[in-house]
Amino acid sequence: MRRFRFVGPLALSLLIACSESFLPASFVTDLRVVGARVEVEGAPGRANPSPGDDIEVSMLVIDQGVLPERLPKESPLTPPPLTWAFVACVPRATRVGSPICGARIKPCDGCTGPPPTDPLAFPVIGFQVPSEEELEAAQADGVVLQRVVCVYGVPSTDAITRFLLGETDDRQLCEADPADPPDPEDPDPKPEPEGRFVTVQIPIERDAENPNLNPGIADVRLNGQSWPPPYNEGVPRDALGSGCAAELTGEERARHPVAGSAPSTINLAVTADSLQSFTVDDVSVTEEIQVSWLADGGGFEVSFSFITEPASSILTQWQPFPEAPVDGLLVRFNFVIRDGRGGTDWVERGLCVLPEPLSASPP
Repeated sequence: MRRFRFVGPLALSLLIACSESFLPASFVTDLRVVGARVEVEGAPGRANPSPGDDIEVSMLVIDQGVLPERLPKESPLTPPPLTWAFVACVPRATRVGSPICGARIKPCDGCTGPPPTDPLAFPVIGFQVPSEEELEAAQADGVVLQRVVCVYGVPSTDAITRFLLGETDDRQLCEADPADPPDPEDPDPKPEPEGRFVTVQIPIERDAENPNLNPGIADVRLNGQSWPPPYNEGVPRDALGSGCAAELTGEERARHPVAGSAPSTINLAVTADSLQSFTVDDVSVTEEIQVSWLADGGGFEVSFSFITEPASSILTQWQPFPEAPVDGLLVRFNFVIRDGRGGTDWVERGLCVLPEPLSASPP
């Protein structure tokens, strides 16, 4: 069966304000929105909705781990508390470039957040896909979620409007929260507002007999073994960047990396049905799964990999940094997979990089 590389900006495309840097894409140094997963109500596993479906879109937002001294007056969170403003829409008919919103889709549950009941929430947005007639009238083969995610501030309606109209290329799309104005006498003021402009493109499902399903991460292993505790199911959002060694048992310490040691191998496996077959112009093809390797410390040998049939897993290497404090340094990993047709999955893991034992140091 022929294999087909069909990885494009279908599920998530991002316009991000960032400084010029030669750092690899895998090295997380700032705020990023790196994934959007669509769930179709009443159809578990479906990645792409049909006209009239009710859907929920969850977004993965990450940031570099925060050391206690960076925010001395607050409990450090990774990422910091988020605010956002989105619109769901049918895109206008365009031939090139990023999609431009046309008719808005209302109601849109969660398009503005976070909700008052959960100030630490991540964006989870729900709405109903328009009818087939509405989509055909707009010559649209999908719908779009678009706008801004912020930290240390709130979305600026004026700045977003001017940016979308092309009146400015200034990407400072967030402003200080009017409800929480800065205190000029505060010796430890909050950081400047920071934001990311996000476009989530959601294709419409046309093949009811063989719908596209979200791929799934079945397992992530470190050096051929199960991921070591205590960060084998994720990392607490308020975990400190330093001091993780105290969280480890003696047995766990032996499984976490040592600063300056040889690279560790990381193996990611997907579920058996993740690589789907489908038809394009009467030709049967099979998806390839793109893997994004992301960490806020150390370095991967690659930023992206592909899993192609018949393989169901992929191996890469991660090199810990050369030095670590005596109480250890926490590294957060995020692994994101995409099938190129709108399907997405992700997991988070953590490792405590320990200092080189004194006995191993040169005299």
